[in-house]
Amino acid sequence: MKHNKALGTLVFVVCALVLALVRPFTGLSGEGHYVCSTILIALALWIFRPGRVPYLAGSAVLIAGSVLFGVPLGVVTSGFTSPGVWVLIPALYLGYALAKTGLGKRIAYFVLKSFRPGYFTITLSWLIIGLVLSALTPSITVRLSVVMPIAMNLVEGCGLNYRSRGSALICLAAWGGAVLPGTGWLTGSLWGPFMMGFLPPAMKPLATFEAWFRIMSVPWFIAGILFVGLVYVLLKPKAPLAVARGSFQDAYRALGRISAREVVTAVILAGALTLFATERYHHIPTAACAMLAVAVLVLFGIITAEDIGKGANWDVIIFFGAVVSLSGIFAHSGISAWIRPFVEPGILSFAGTPLTFLIVVTMGLWLIRFVDVPWGFSTIALTSPLFITLFEDYGLHPVLVSVAAIAGGNSFFMAYTQPFVMVSDAITGQRAWNSRHVALAGGLYALSIITAILLSSFYWKAINVLP
Repeated sequence: MKHNKALGTLVFVVCALVLALVRPFTGLSGEGHYVCSTILIALALWIFRPGRVPYLAGSAVLIAGSVLFGVPLGVVTSGFTSPGVWVLIPALYLGYALAKTGLGKRIAYFVLKSFRPGYFTITLSWLIIGLVLSALTPSITVRLSVVMPIAMNLVEGCGLNYRSRGSALICLAAWGGAVLPGTGWLTGSLWGPFMMGFLPPAMKPLATFEAWFRIMSVPWFIAGILFVGLVYVLLKPKAPLAVARGSFQDAYRALGRISAREVVTAVILAGALTLFATERYHHIPTAACAMLAVAVLVLFGIITAEDIGKGANWDVIIFFGAVVSLSGIFAHSGISAWIRPFVEPGILSFAGTPLTFLIVVTMGLWLIRFVDVPWGFSTIALTSPLFITLFEDYGLHPVLVSVAAIAGGNSFFMAYTQPFVMVSDAITGQRAWNSRHVALAGGLYALSIITAILLSSFYWKAINVLP
C-alpha cells in the first residue's frame, strides 16, 4: 500500500510535468496548462497522501502554484470567504461539544436501550441515532467517532468474530445511519456547506435551509432506509444475536446522571437547529446562527480556549477553502471556458428529461470518482458554471442538481474512494468488515440511491421542483 501511494503520486507528478512542458491542449493558454499541472499535483497529494501528509499539503501546492502562474490571490483564496466555510467552522465546534460533553454517546445508548436486543432492532436503532445526531452536528467524522466504538463494543460483547457477517452488519448499519440520512438538510452533513461554496454567486440565494430540506430530505431519507435495510437483509446471520436484554440498560446507567453541561449543550444545539429551520421568518443567515451558537457555548464554558485548536479540524477547513476556490481558479485561468464546449453539450443533452439527467450525472460521477477521489470536488468545481444554465434554460433548481452531485460524491465501490470508510477503519482498527463487505455495501448504496431518485421523482413533481 505504501509503495502504491508513492507510485500513484509519481504518476500524477509526471503527468503534471508533461502537461506543463508540452502544453498539448489546443486553445488552452499557457497559464491554463500550468494551473492544470498544479491541480494535478494537488490532487495527487489529496488522493494518495504519501507519507500520510495532511490535506494542507495539497492545499498549499494549489494556492502557491496558482498564484505563481498568474491567478490573483483574491481568486485563489475566494473559497475562504464563501458562506459555506462560515457554516463549516462553527458546525465543527457544535459537533465537538456533542462529543466532549458525552451527549452524543448518551443519545446513542438511550435509543439502543429502548428496544429488545436483536439484529433488526439494532439496525433500526442505528438509523434513528444517525438521524438524531445529524440534526445536532453536520460533522460525519464526529458522528462516526460516537457510533463506531459503540458498534465494536456490541460486536465484542455479543461474541461475534471480527470481520464476520454479523460484525459487518452491525458496523455497516451504524455507518450508513451516520453518513447518509443527514444529507437531507443543509446542516446535516458537510455536503451542505460544500455545495453552497461551489454554487455560482447567482445561485447561492436559492440554497436556503428550507429549499435544501424540501428537495433533499425525501431522497436521502429513502436512500438511508434502503441502504440500512438491504445491509440487514443480505448480511444477517442465521444464528440469533447472543446479547442479554439488560446489557444496553446497564451501559446507559454506567454513564451516570445527565450533567448540566449536557443539558446546556442540548438546549443550545436544539436552539441552533430551530434557527436554521426558521430562516425564512427571521432572515438571519445560517452562518450567523451557527456562529451565535458557538458564542453561547463559549459563554457557558462548554468550549474553552484550549478547545479552539482541537475542536475544529483545521486541516479539513483549509482543504474546504482551497477546494471551493477551484471554481474561480478554473474560470480565471481559462480552463472552464476551454473545456465547456467538450462537456456542456453532453450534459445538457439530457437536461430536457430531468429524471434521466439526474441518473446519468450520478452514474457519470461514479466513474469519475475512481480518479477524483476527494468526493469528486474537482469535477463539481469545474462544472459549477452549468448550474446557471440548468436553472435558467431548463428550470432545474441548483439544489435538485446537487442531489446527483452528492449521490456521485458519496459512492464507494472501493474503500479508497470513500474517505468515511477509511475513517471508520481507523476507528475500529480494521476489525469491522472485510473488502467483500465494503464492495457489497458500495453496490447496495448504488442501488439505494438510484431507487431513491426514481421514487422521489413523484414527490418532486408534486412540489413543482421536477419539470
